[in-house]
Amino acid sequence: MNALAPYERELVQSGKLAALGELAGGVAHEINNPLFAILALSEFLLKELDEGTKPHERARLIHETALEIKDIVRSLLDFARESSDERAVVALDDVVRQTVDLVRRTNAKKGIALAELYPGEPVLVEASAGQLKQVFLNLLGNARHATPDGGEVAVRVRRDGEHAVVEIHDDGPGVDPAIRDKIFEPFFTTRRGSGGTGLGLPVSLGIVQAHGGTLSVAETGPGATFVARLPLAER
Repeated sequence: MNALAPYERELVQSGKLAALGELAGGVAHEINNPLFAILALSEFLLKELDEGTKPHERARLIHETALEIKDIVRSLLDFARESSDERAVVALDDVVRQTVDLVRRTNAKKGIALAELYPGEPVLVEASAGQLKQVFLNLLGNARHATPDGGEVAVRVRRDGEHAVVEIHDDGPGVDPAIRDKIFEPFFTTRRGSGGTGLGLPVSLGIVQAHGGTLSVAETGPGATFVARLPLAER
């Protein structure tokens, strides 16, 4: 199957981001209305109930859980609203950290441990933060799917010469050598029966290449490591 042309990749990417924005806006609207009612009522209960009692503790838990949901909705909206094509000098470690935080908030009960390692100084690249977040969100999603019964996903940002490197490792079964050359082909997926489209990795590859970088997969013992390399911003 022929690879997508650059303009086709951009069209697919724009469509995915637009759909994400509409979905996030709809989710926020549907959730925020009842959520505000829960927050308001739980605040009244906290004022009316005596501290130290079981009813007060239960109301406090309801209120704190509602605040967590509010933060998740805000994170989704912030992610969806970010410009998908505007480029600027950004700290790659911040971009990765924000994406990991979004994944952690929205998958807290999935049994996946997320480990992060960042350098002491910002790793600056000239890029579209929104597009890079889409790449890392997809790679983290793939890593989670590789460990459905729980496990660890490790994320590392580092410098390597004139490049910034992001490594996302999972301790799942790894990538079958028989399909390693196919995973970046459009519409190739091992998860078609569970919602996979086969577009995540090709679109991610197109984004990274459009930024002058590379995206590859490496076997590192148990599991697999996806490696994104981007040119460092000129100082």
